[in-house]
Amino acid sequence: HDVIRKIRAQLDAHYSGRLLLAEANQWPEDVREYFGEGDECHMAYHFPLMPRMYMAIAQEDRHPVVEIMQQTPDIPDTCQWAIFLRNHDELTLEMVTSKERDYMYNMFAADKRSRINLGIRRRLAPLMENDRERIKLMNSLLLSMPGSPVLYYGDEIGMGDNIFLGDRDGVRTPMQWTSDRNGGFSRTDPQRVYLPPIQDPVYGFEAINVEAQSRAPGSLLNWTRRMLAVRKTSAAFGRGAFSLLHPGNRKVLAYVREHGDDVILCVANVSRSAQPVELDLARFKGRVPVEMMGRNAFPPVGELPYLLTLPGHGFYWFRLTTDTPAPEWHEERLAPETLPVLVLFDGWSSLFRDRVVPWRIGMAEKLRAQFERQLAPAYVARQRWFAAKGEPIERVHIVEHALLDAEKRTWLLSLAEVLGPAQTERYFLPLALAWEDTEEDRVKHIAPGALAKVRQQASVGLMGDAMNDDAYCHAVVDAIGAGRELKASGGRVRFVPTQSFAELAKAKRSELSPVKLLGQSSNSVALLGRKLFLKTYRRVREGLNPELEIGRFLTDVTKFPHCVPVAGHVEYIDKEGRVSTLALLQTQVANQGDAWTFTVDALVRELEAAGAAPQDAAASNGFATLMRTLGVRTAQLHAALAQRSGDDAFDPEPVQATDVPQWVKQVRDDALATMDLLSVHRERLPSQLQPLALEVFAAGPKLMQRVDRYAQHAPQGFKTRYHGDYHLGQVLLVHNDFVIIDFEGEPARSLSERRRKHSALRDVAGMLRSFDYARQMALQQATQHEGDEAKLAPLAASWLQETRSAFLDAYVEEAVGSGLYESREAFAAQQPLLELFELEKALYELRYELANRPDWVSVPLQSVTVLAGLAAGA
Repeated sequence: HDVIRKIRAQLDAHYSGRLLLAEANQWPEDVREYFGEGDECHMAYHFPLMPRMYMAIAQEDRHPVVEIMQQTPDIPDTCQWAIFLRNHDELTLEMVTSKERDYMYNMFAADKRSRINLGIRRRLAPLMENDRERIKLMNSLLLSMPGSPVLYYGDEIGMGDNIFLGDRDGVRTPMQWTSDRNGGFSRTDPQRVYLPPIQDPVYGFEAINVEAQSRAPGSLLNWTRRMLAVRKTSAAFGRGAFSLLHPGNRKVLAYVREHGDDVILCVANVSRSAQPVELDLARFKGRVPVEMMGRNAFPPVGELPYLLTLPGHGFYWFRLTTDTPAPEWHEERLAPETLPVLVLFDGWSSLFRDRVVPWRIGMAEKLRAQFERQLAPAYVARQRWFAAKGEPIERVHIVEHALLDAEKRTWLLSLAEVLGPAQTERYFLPLALAWEDTEEDRVKHIAPGALAKVRQQASVGLMGDAMNDDAYCHAVVDAIGAGRELKASGGRVRFVPTQSFAELAKAKRSELSPVKLLGQSSNSVALLGRKLFLKTYRRVREGLNPELEIGRFLTDVTKFPHCVPVAGHVEYIDKEGRVSTLALLQTQVANQGDAWTFTVDALVRELEAAGAAPQDAAASNGFATLMRTLGVRTAQLHAALAQRSGDDAFDPEPVQATDVPQWVKQVRDDALATMDLLSVHRERLPSQLQPLALEVFAAGPKLMQRVDRYAQHAPQGFKTRYHGDYHLGQVLLVHNDFVIIDFEGEPARSLSERRRKHSALRDVAGMLRSFDYARQMALQQATQHEGDEAKLAPLAASWLQETRSAFLDAYVEEAVGSGLYESREAFAAQQPLLELFELEKALYELRYELANRPDWVSVPLQSVTVLAGLAAGA
């Protein structure tokens, strides 16, 4: 006791009574001798924070926590804090003021039997009146505040206490492991247990125990495990800097933890009712908040204060990241901070010398140079659809243009060559002008895609991407319906309806509003009300786009019901008659989201349930039934594409003797290219993947032998058109059925290659590979703490096998019934080809991941080892 008093006296003086810090070099000499020379303790105990968290919830005001954190010194570099919700035996109140202590007693210890010394001898759950949301909120604060959290045994399951036991024994009752005798703590007779286990109906061991909560995925125990696993993903919680935010709503506590580039935003509602809050996150502008428990991306931080709403006693942990895209549904409605000004004298004609009078040619050339060398390069560089991200742009040169007029407005349809030091690519840039005095609403809509402010005489406005302009999208629909053709500077722009346009696109103008621009990728997509879907192809490729060609065939010729119908398109035709597809108009299909998200979420739920109660886990056939439906729809798609119509582009052709060797050669070339890329990137991979990468690289000759073996396969069946990039993300779930979308094919391949007929088994292989990716993604999300992956991996592997079998079995049954194959035996004879195409897809995935997502290399890398027979025992 003398030693403890000396430590307390010196440290209380050093930290003004706010912190008990056991730091060896600050101890008195006799204390150091007591512990032994050279011994060090690097742990700090933050006593004052604990009661302040309870006070904040009781008062529904963040002030108690904010005040104590502002008074608390920074953690010394050689030390760490230990923080807790209760200091083992009691909720310590010795470092709060007398008034605060009285308040805490009145709020949390009205029964004086629960008071002891200068503390409250109650457990967390009784202190929070067994309110699960308040218990979770307190634990979220514990786990996200600076320091190392300390959990008292039993608090992870919500154990109660027994205030009728003397001294501190009320919170020292046996751990409640099971509902068996003595709560599973001991097999001895109950009367021989030193302290009796809790037996009341609310907190008793029959109601609250580890065994029961381990089996319930939504239990407090499993929630705590998930929280600890999430906390371990970020060093910012343990070692990061702490900075408070000060939103106007005092019922919300918000703070930021930072460790290098790892930034965590924590927001907690200390009130029992739902609360809104606006947070000043200006210094994190452009970052995307990703909710850490569900890994869901929220809209990016922008100009305005960030608005959140929290349920009563709710909380969020966000990772503010720069490498996660904003949600697809997000719409940006603010213009960039500063925009250059372009002074026009005659609308769009101001940019083109051949459209102005001779004495203004010099002015037009100057404006054109400003647009092509300053405005357009800055705009294109920040667009997600620009392929050469990070590379400097020297010039965005307009090589072709046409003007679209409608309702006293004019839009510029431009084809622009983006010139960089390494390459030149052609892009489609439809542009709009909107004037503030007369078109205030249009200005607001165009603002997110603004290139520049414009001024013409006394009028000011914006020049921006026309895909943000409702009027432009409506004008395109009208032009397609009318079959308009525009004369361009060197060719023509055609608006072409399908035979089904009148039926598909019949709608009042009010039904085509509002226009909503989806999150951009390699293309731009606008939803017109709930009726139509306008997709603009940004990168201009010479040739007919397969998405248009196949979509039109399935809509007008075979009338396949499980795809999105095509209503029309926009194309450019040059002087030599060469065609480039610029835009596609389709109908909208009300859906429940894509099959990828649905599949991953369903498997995560299944794995979490199995992980919580493995002995009770039972395979559910609900998902397998859906996958059988997907197999049927896939076979029906292939049957529709194999119908003879007299169109050479679609009529099936028999597989020739030269086809299989050519396909094998292509896969062989892919394998060689993949090995070369693996050699270059191998050392940059995560350390745990490098041995496997080295093994695959060393087995290159064996891989080639495996590929060459497929050349012996006898040619059978037909070559047809097929989807070309078939995976779960290309399928929409609609009323427990599926609609197949996006027939554009693999973007890395040329249009001519994507239009080439091939074996439809390529699509089947793509879907099988997608199942493997879904398995890996779900396994990663369901793995919450150490040991989970080893336990859940066999379950995920079993799911993968069942899903593949259900999909393939239904596909074969429908394919035989529709005449694609004569019998199941005929399909079985094609198994070597299916294996070849799966390997081809895995090699493609490996090249993609090496170049773009090194952390995901493990998925295709492991698949290549299995498919190529490189794995042990293969």
